[in-house]
Amino acid sequence: MKLDKIFDYATVIVGTLIIAIIFNVVFFPLEIIISGSSGLSIIINNFIYIHPSIIILVSFGIALSLGYFFLNKEIVIRSILGSLMYSFWVYVTSPLNTLIMDFSLQQEDYLAVVVFASVISGATYGIIYKTGNNISGSDILSVLANKFFGITVGTSGLILTGSIVFMGGFFLDWINVLYGVLALFIIGLVCDKVLLGISFSKAFYIITTKNEEVKNYIINEFKTTITELDAIGGYTNEERPIIMCVVPNRDFFKLREAVRLIDEKVFFVVMDAYEIDEFRNFKK
Repeated sequence: MKLDKIFDYATVIVGTLIIAIIFNVVFFPLEIIISGSSGLSIIINNFIYIHPSIIILVSFGIALSLGYFFLNKEIVIRSILGSLMYSFWVYVTSPLNTLIMDFSLQQEDYLAVVVFASVISGATYGIIYKTGNNISGSDILSVLANKFFGITVGTSGLILTGSIVFMGGFFLDWINVLYGVLALFIIGLVCDKVLLGISFSKAFYIITTKNEEVKNYIINEFKTTITELDAIGGYTNEERPIIMCVVPNRDFFKLREAVRLIDEKVFFVVMDAYEIDEFRNFKK
């Protein structure tokens, strides 16, 4: 196994440990809902005690099973390690649930705690996403919604997470919803910062002598469209096409390293993409 793979796996293992500690120290005892399976475990425990790790593991199992049968299996494979390790660490670190209560925090102290926990969580999520792995079953459900209902991945993820957060308002406390919304905003903002920039996508302009290999890789790996632009070298006057494509921030490093492996002499420019109009009925 290559060292970079070992490093990626180690990053996921340590990253999920950090996120699990924050969940058990801050979000679970304060009943602040910030994500799908974790939030669901908080709501369910308001009625009947079931260990959060079990609820999280079952939720991940359902999402992974649906993804295995209806989506690209690569998406599921990249989620398995993170899903299992996060559930495991939530179980192992569960004794920390009472730690924050030992400090006898007042309501006005919660804001600082939530902000700090959200910043650390966002940075950790971003580092994990850089490895190409995932620890959220809701991401798989979002892709499923996009495939079967035509809802964009971002919108479906927002609907899914938002529904669980606001559900917490009915069963817990509406002040918890406000803290949850704030935490989600901070986590998303910091995660995007870690993933190079505040835009959601990166636009690649690639000049390579291995045009077909690069195009096939982008289309097959990222399931996205590409555009070829005609260009003429200002110095050589040679005609050479430019491959233009847009990928999510989390796929930036993967595409960058892949094109370098395909063509060591590749030249490319990457820019933030802030607004993208998708072609719904694209055909090859």
